[in-house]
Amino acid sequence: MYRDCFMLENQIPLWIIRFLIGLKYDKDDEEALFCKFLSFMNFGDDRLTQIPWDNDNGNEPLHLLEAHRTTLLRQEKATEFIGDQPHFLPRILDFRWKSWRHKSSSQSVFKMESRPFYSVTDLKAKGIHFWPSSNCLTDIRFHSYSFYGLLQLPIWFVTNNSMVFFSNMVAFEMSPETDTDCEVISYVNFMKSLVETPRDVKELREKGILFSCLGSDEEVVKMYKQIDTFGVNNCGLFLDVKTRIEEHCSSKAKTWMADLIHTYFRSPWTAIALFAATLLLCLTFLQTYYTIHPVKNN
Repeated sequence: MYRDCFMLENQIPLWIIRFLIGLKYDKDDEEALFCKFLSFMNFGDDRLTQIPWDNDNGNEPLHLLEAHRTTLLRQEKATEFIGDQPHFLPRILDFRWKSWRHKSSSQSVFKMESRPFYSVTDLKAKGIHFWPSSNCLTDIRFHSYSFYGLLQLPIWFVTNNSMVFFSNMVAFEMSPETDTDCEVISYVNFMKSLVETPRDVKELREKGILFSCLGSDEEVVKMYKQIDTFGVNNCGLFLDVKTRIEEHCSSKAKTWMADLIHTYFRSPWTAIALFAATLLLCLTFLQTYYTIHPVKNN
């Protein structure tokens, strides 16, 4: 039943579902019941207290799959971390502002999309830490500080139904009559670039970003790789985030400490070898110094 609710071919108009519920319950109880259903299906709890769309303005989703999508995209975003970076607006219409900031929007997009993005392991090696943001799939933000960076990612529960959910959501957003900015597709593409190995999944699990009901981290990697987005992506949605990450990783002044730790302190043996080499260098210097300037006996 859970999987069937996400199948695009199984969708019926949402107003019919709500009409049938309304035959047994009054309007307030019907809305409360529907909120609990959406909350449990998407978050596993009852955090929703009201329907995440305005029925009075004709914004009700067409069917249940779109209702799930609206719920995941209209969740309250996390409190902004302290920083001097502007909060980006994840809409493709903001491309004019981005083109002014990055001098040439098309050049920035082509540059970012023409090469593979960093994985979680790669970003960690550059001193970038990970932190959960919220349950909103577009709530991805990055902050660059003096010697480290902070990437906030949406919380997601990976289950046996995640593959079905994302595949049907991709099909819905790619439908000809659907007016979306491909937010879910862009989120999937972003996560596919981050999650390449089980080590990437482990890092996100330990930070409370991914929660997996699957048997192993390898299955999570496999699940993301199997989601086909057919080359579709909203290049402008996370362009600002990717550009800041690229600028941070390209800055030697901000990543030298992380590179030092990753190269020489990733294991006890490399740390011991560095300490021994440093000690040997100091002893050699002292020996050379006292050879040139011997201590005079009074």
